[in-house]
Amino acid sequence: MVIEASLSKDQFIRLAILRHFQRIHFYIFAMAAAGFTAWALLRGPLIFLLVGWIPFLVYILAGIIAAVKDGNNKNNPVFLSTRYEFTPKGVSISNAQGKSQLEWHDFISWKVMVKCYTLTLSSGAVLAIPQSAVSGTQLAKFEGLLRKHIGG
Repeated sequence: MVIEASLSKDQFIRLAILRHFQRIHFYIFAMAAAGFTAWALLRGPLIFLLVGWIPFLVYILAGIIAAVKDGNNKNNPVFLSTRYEFTPKGVSISNAQGKSQLEWHDFISWKVMVKCYTLTLSSGAVLAIPQSAVSGTQLAKFEGLLRKHIGG
C-alpha cells in the first residue's frame, strides 16, 4: 500500500504542542507546581507559589514557541511531499531529501491525533500521516495493517 502525503503547518504545530504536553517532563513540572501550591497555601507564604509556577509556565511557553518556530520553518522536511510504502516488512519512506526504511519492530504504537495517524517509533520520534491522505478504499486495509503489525 502506498500513501503520498505532507503535513500542513497547522497540523504540525498542533501535533508538536500535543506531544510537548505528553512528555514526562510536563507531568514532573505540573506535580512540582501543584506541590508548591499546596505547601504555599497551607504552610508557607504565598510567594512560594512562584517557585513552582514560574518554571512550569516557562516549560509550557518554551514548548509552544518551539512548535510555532519549527512550524514556520519552510525547510522543515515534514512539509515535503512524502511517499510512504507499507509492506509486510515495514515502511519505506521517501521524499526529495532522501529515502529511509523502517521495520515494523521499530514502531511501538499508533493512534489518531489532530486528524493524523501518528506512528510512534521506539526512539520517540513520530511519523504523522494526515487522515485525508488515506482514501476511503484504503482506510480499512491501512488500519488493519497498523493493528496487525503495531497493535491496537
